[in-house]
Amino acid sequence: MDIARIQRSVFYRYQHVTGSTCVLVSIRFGTAPPDGPRIVRLLALDRTESVVQFDLSNHVSEILSGVGRANSECGAFLEVEAIEVVPDDHPGKGQVEHIAYQIALAVGQRKIWPQPVISGHLDGSLFHLSLPKCR
Repeated sequence: MDIARIQRSVFYRYQHVTGSTCVLVSIRFGTAPPDGPRIVRLLALDRTESVVQFDLSNHVSEILSGVGRANSECGAFLEVEAIEVVPDDHPGKGQVEHIAYQIALAVGQRKIWPQPVISGHLDGSLFHLSLPKCR
């Protein structure tokens, strides 16, 4: 995988096409909501149907599994806050997990710089900046 093709914005994205499978893996790291990552549907300009045509729960599970594996390997603590999906993608079995793992590993190893996690009080009495680390 060419990590130079991972795009960084608020989300880390990687489009993966192999034969008949096609999927955008797009992850926003932050604080994981208690009821699971927020799902954002991306529609092409000529599309109006937002019903996801693939197994969304499996998609989310594969992303969480890939990120978890990367966290374990590099000692990072990345949490999945949100996931973008293209409703008419056609992911293959294990494809999403592999790409999510590669994205999280690149972020965890600082090959792609993550957005810093900043927290504190408005008066500045407490300030915390953290970046995930790998050994």
